[in-house]
Amino acid sequence: MMKIKRKKILWIRLFVYLLAMGAGTFLVHQKWDEQARATFKTALLQELQKRDTLSIPYISNWTAISALEEVNPGVVEIELDSGKRKYEIPCFKFENSLVKGGIQRGLLTALLDESPLDADSLHGTWNKLLKESDIFLKTHTRITVWDFQEQPSSAFSKNVQKFSQTDSLLSYYMGFRCEVEATGYASCEWWWLLSDWRLLAIGGVCAGIELLFFIFGKMYCYRKNRQPEEVEQEGLPVIVVTAEQSPVYQLGEHTFFDAERMELIKEEQVVKLTPQTAVLLEKFLQAEGHTLSTSLISETLWPNGSGSQERIHTLIRRLRKSLGELTALQIKFKNDSYHLIILHFIEKNALTNA
Repeated sequence: MMKIKRKKILWIRLFVYLLAMGAGTFLVHQKWDEQARATFKTALLQELQKRDTLSIPYISNWTAISALEEVNPGVVEIELDSGKRKYEIPCFKFENSLVKGGIQRGLLTALLDESPLDADSLHGTWNKLLKESDIFLKTHTRITVWDFQEQPSSAFSKNVQKFSQTDSLLSYYMGFRCEVEATGYASCEWWWLLSDWRLLAIGGVCAGIELLFFIFGKMYCYRKNRQPEEVEQEGLPVIVVTAEQSPVYQLGEHTFFDAERMELIKEEQVVKLTPQTAVLLEKFLQAEGHTLSTSLISETLWPNGSGSQERIHTLIRRLRKSLGELTALQIKFKNDSYHLIILHFIEKNALTNA
């Protein structure tokens, strides 16, 4: 019974540890994604600053001019060689536009027309920022430009074949028509997340708790194994006396074993024993040192030779359960023998008749 309980507790602990590590892994992954998005925007701004040949101040301090942000104009008009033409700006592009003011978007168009973004350069800057933040991800970038005929053309960083569309983190749009798209892709193996200090801390806490369980378990077993020996040395052995009708053994204060009725009795409480369990308990009480070998138990209870280790173990388990309900007696196994531990003093004349 105790072994089953220990296994259940062990499985519960393992489940809690796995749950904690799983939740930690999910949260760390979310945190890495958030930091990867922030560093991608920073990398994009740094790439634009490299191309700041037209001395456009908003590229370096665009976060300070939120008052200049506008709502989505919906449609913009551009003067081309062939005449004026209107272009629609989808809401998702405007919402993810690096800057939203019309003048700023127009200046970005002029800047990127003169010096287009390079996917490999953006990828290298992004990777450098990620490494500085101790974030380990596989990344690549894509730059897409829509011409005046609204036909897209894309350029990718060199390792594009390793990624799928589902790895896309986010896209930013630039230009008067939001015609330039910069997209960052990222993925990682789950074991890479284990290098994060948060997961290392969770693992350390789980290991510390398990170590405490181990230490206290060892201390409990040590004290439990020593206590019966110390008590037994101070107590007296059970003395078997034959009564006229049937022996009734006093096993503790107000606790008796009626061998004929096969009952354990404590005041008004009664525990009924099976025939085999009652015979086994009486054999323990009569045996020298209250010790019975497995072979003797088998010969006594299964004289036909059908006794097996499994049957003996099952019978001992039942006896332990019955004794545990009313008494402090214990049964220990050592050197292929079972030993009944007497924890309390039993007086010589503590025998009654049923």
